Amino acid sequence: MITSEDMKRKTIEAGADICGIASVSRFEKAPKGFHPCDILPDCRSVVVFACRFPLSTLKVRTNSPYTLVRNMMVRKLDQISFRLTEELENEGVVSIPIPSADPYDYWDPQQNHGRGILSLKHSGVQAGLGGMGKNTLLMNDRFGNMMWLGAVLVTTDLEPDPVALYEVCVEKCSVCIDSCPQKALDGTTINQKLCRERSVTSTGGGGWVLSCNVCRKVCPNHNGTTSKTTE
Repeated sequence: MITSEDMKRKTIEAGADICGIASVSRFEKAPKGFHPCDILPDCRSVVVFACRFPLSTLKVRTNSPYTLVRNMMVRKLDQISFRLTEELENEGVVSIPIPSADPYDYWDPQQNHGRGILSLKHSGVQAGLGGMGKNTLLMNDRFGNMMWLGAVLVTTDLEPDPVALYEVCVEKCSVCIDSCPQKALDGTTINQKLCRERSVTSTGGGGWVLSCNVCRKVCPNHNGTTSKTTE
C-alpha cells in the first residue's frame, strides 16, 4: 500500500519542487461539477505539486521569455503528472492526471472565462502548499507566487498535510489591486474577461505572448512570504 511519504518521494523524484496532499473531504465547498469526485468518482486523495517559476523572467523588457518558460512549465508539470499515474497504475493504484493548464471543459465565450476541471490553486490551499493571495495566485512561504501547479487524483487514502496557517499577504497591502492595468482584481476574485483582454496578445501568424504579469511581479512577497522587497 502506498503511503503519503512514498507519494511525495515519487513526486519530488519526478521533478517537482514541493508536494502536498489533501483528503477529498476538504473539497466539500467545491463548485458543482468541479469536485474531485466529479472527475474520479472513487477519489480519496488529491496530490498537488508545484515547480518554481524562475524569478529572472520578471527582470526583462519583453514577455517572450516569460511566455516560453510558462509553456515549458506546463509541459514539465504535465509530464510529472503522467509519470506519476504510470508508476501508480503499475503498483495497482488508480490515479488520474489533472492538466496543468489545458485542456479544460468549461468556457464562457461571453465572459471570456475558462475554468479547469479542478482548481489547482484551491487544491494547493487544501493540500497545505500555501494560501490565496489578493492577486488570486497561490502563495507559498518559500516560493511566493512564482509557482506553476499540477495534481493527480488517487483512489487511496493518504495522510493529508495540514493547511498552511501563515499569512501570505501583507495585511494592508493593495499593490496588486492598485497596479492592475485592467482593474480586474478586488482582493478576493479576478474578472477574467478584463484580465484576458490584456494578459494575452496575439503576435500574428499564430503567435502569442503572455503580455501582462503585473499582479505577479509587483507583489512584495512574490519571492516568498518573508521577502518584503519589490522586484
